[in-house]
Amino acid sequence: MSTMNQKPRQITRRQFLKGSAAAAAFAGMMSVAGVSAYGDEENSVLTAAAETASPAEEQIFNSPCRSNCFQSCLLNAHVRDGKVVRMSPKAYPNNDYTGCCLKGLTIPQRTYSNNRLKYPMRRVGNRGEDQWERISWDEAIAEIAEKFSAIQEQYGNRALVVDTGSGNYGLVHGVQGLVNRLSYALGATRINVCYDQGLGYGTDRVIGGGVWLHGNETEDFMNSKVVFIWGSNPVHAQPQSWRILAKAQKAGVKLICIDPIRSATAAKCDEYIPIQPGTDLLLVMAMMRLAIEREKLDLDYMKTKSTAPFLVRKDTGMYMKKSDFAELAEGESEDFYVWDLEKNAAVLSSEAADPALEGEYSCEGIDCVPAYVLLKERVMETDIDYAAEKTCLGREKLEYIFDTYVGSGATGIYTNYGIDRYQNGHLFGFALGCLGILTGNIGRAGCSLSGLYVNSSITFNYAGMYVSNGVLQNDAIPQTYIHEVFRDQALFGEPYPLKAMLTACSNSMSNFAGQNQWFEDILPNLDFWVVIDTEMTDSARHADIVLPAAFWLEVDDLRSNYNNPYLTYQEKAIEPLYECKSDGEIVRLIANAMGLGEFFPEQDEKEWMKLLMSLDLFGKLGITFDRLMEEKVIRSVWNGDPFVRGESAAFPTPLGRTRLYCENPIPRTNYGQDFSEVYERERLPYFKAPNEAWSENPLFEKYPLIFIQDHTRFRSHTQWFNVPVLRELDPEPYIRINPDDAAARGLAEGDIGEVFNDRGHAVAKIRLDPAVRPGVLTMPKGWQREQFIDGCFQELTNTSSDIMACNFAYFDALVDVRKYEGGNT
Repeated sequence: MSTMNQKPRQITRRQFLKGSAAAAAFAGMMSVAGVSAYGDEENSVLTAAAETASPAEEQIFNSPCRSNCFQSCLLNAHVRDGKVVRMSPKAYPNNDYTGCCLKGLTIPQRTYSNNRLKYPMRRVGNRGEDQWERISWDEAIAEIAEKFSAIQEQYGNRALVVDTGSGNYGLVHGVQGLVNRLSYALGATRINVCYDQGLGYGTDRVIGGGVWLHGNETEDFMNSKVVFIWGSNPVHAQPQSWRILAKAQKAGVKLICIDPIRSATAAKCDEYIPIQPGTDLLLVMAMMRLAIEREKLDLDYMKTKSTAPFLVRKDTGMYMKKSDFAELAEGESEDFYVWDLEKNAAVLSSEAADPALEGEYSCEGIDCVPAYVLLKERVMETDIDYAAEKTCLGREKLEYIFDTYVGSGATGIYTNYGIDRYQNGHLFGFALGCLGILTGNIGRAGCSLSGLYVNSSITFNYAGMYVSNGVLQNDAIPQTYIHEVFRDQALFGEPYPLKAMLTACSNSMSNFAGQNQWFEDILPNLDFWVVIDTEMTDSARHADIVLPAAFWLEVDDLRSNYNNPYLTYQEKAIEPLYECKSDGEIVRLIANAMGLGEFFPEQDEKEWMKLLMSLDLFGKLGITFDRLMEEKVIRSVWNGDPFVRGESAAFPTPLGRTRLYCENPIPRTNYGQDFSEVYERERLPYFKAPNEAWSENPLFEKYPLIFIQDHTRFRSHTQWFNVPVLRELDPEPYIRINPDDAAARGLAEGDIGEVFNDRGHAVAKIRLDPAVRPGVLTMPKGWQREQFIDGCFQELTNTSSDIMACNFAYFDALVDVRKYEGGNT
């Protein structure tokens, strides 16, 4: 066995451009025609193949991008002599969804990266020192099985943690794949995902569907009259969605960007409106008050398609239901009482002629009011002048935003996860949905609630995929809280030892907020950590054993797309490189070694695909496995082209109505926390200030800059962090700050700055940018620790979260910056 120090190899511009093949690849990438894998000592065979192969020798494979950017670009993988030489865009049946970005075109460079994990390795130095010894697969699997089994035997099944993220959206080998079958079979503790969850948790209270089903199909923005791009930068973060928005703009749709940063998107919109970070919820609450005061209400929609007239019992706070007074017969549907003004009596909503929206009533001796009364009371607590001040909009601009929203005839909202990154993000989603109810801008064409479309028409046979030995449910602890359980080896005072962890499809050390919690709380108490990945990441660098996973082009897999309505097939383009194995095969080997072999048969990926597609609804949609293998791409939506939530299919709520009152607000994930103090308040939207990033916070005097982490076009979270072509364009982390804020601190362009707070620091070069709002500091997300001069951007964020949303509030953080006085580390 050999000991090695595996580091991502740096590449200079001169090294990169040497050779005509590499130069041609760079030019091809810049013209968005395709990109070749870069040539170096390890990849000379690939370069030669790209230069000498004739077109007749080239094979092309269907390859949907499976990263976590929600764009689902469809690509061609071009292969010569068993090597991937370039990627190119492949057309979707609806050409509006055709396209790709720089990241997709550089997939060959990730495939053949010098940072690629090539064989199993065992750590021989301290965590993070990058000292490894190469071991065989047999050695690795035997050690993993032995240690996992011993830990579970000593501490219980829950002492093993299975940690997954969104690094691979394959349905067999990705986060939704076979790793879940292993987790359930072992009875391991799962870590509940706590990023990108707040917005959908809030909209779920209004339209149902969980945390993902809140946006219309992306092409529906063509039906809008006005689109507010709110706290989002699709030009960089979702370029395919931006192409559709730009097409809508060209057709006459007005695009208005509301954002603290004058982003690339803001520059391309018809209008840019800067706002103070974290105050978007307050703006929506003020808009609802204006709607009520100015009587800009869609009364017909409120009465017939929402719960606004549903009577709420004063004794319980619950809707008054048919089942309150009589047991429902088998198969009988629930209904809700309203006060019918024509009959002057409480009747079921299905029987009402003219339901009341206001007033106080008594039904069977129970005092009650329409739900709208409660919302109105709550909304009227909002002071519009206070909102105008705190948002930094001013009264005139605030009213202009409202007038534009209600006056367009069809207003769409393109928002994703910028506002989600504050502790009030879920309330923003809740309030935005209620504003849509009041004004009728919901549940119809052109009135999307967000910029994320997830297909709800198909459901895969996950039960068949995940259930093996009869176990389906694992204990789940939120990412926001897991460090405390590791630290205390207890959950709310009860023993809960966590001793081992298996991580797949995730670079958790880089993506969880509060990175120093790993060094202080998790790693000192983690006896054994196994990471399955394609590259050496922050997480892999601190593991005990790393296992090399096959990359996307090296396996067959399925993807159910986001932001377009297609089911896609990933064709295996090349054999797994080096000693890499597919995630599914790695899972099977671990399961076999732990005595679970009967539940993990050695079979082709396509058999798992057939199992996933075995439910009857696929036949109803005319989708079969054989058809998918032939066509590679199939539209998989019941009806609606484009699909509009609440119109193409009813909202998944009682009676299909939108809800402006949440009768039973429960946490997004309940891990035993006490939420009794906020329960009543959470039934309706209300303004809650950001937890930390707020001018009235006493900490603001010490740390007066709000910290935002940009989602750039060069990385998707921490993926693509070390791709040579992209490093040419974006070579290193930087600190972006308004020139006035920099001058006040004696900082100039190119200085080495240290961003700091009580949690940690990050050191990088200063970049002056007037597009950044005064009082705000930004750093691009996704860089690894070793790529900073010192520290890491994720040291500055914190794990504190809203008790109901259980969602990382990455932007809800305060910092300051100074000239760096230390040395490189």
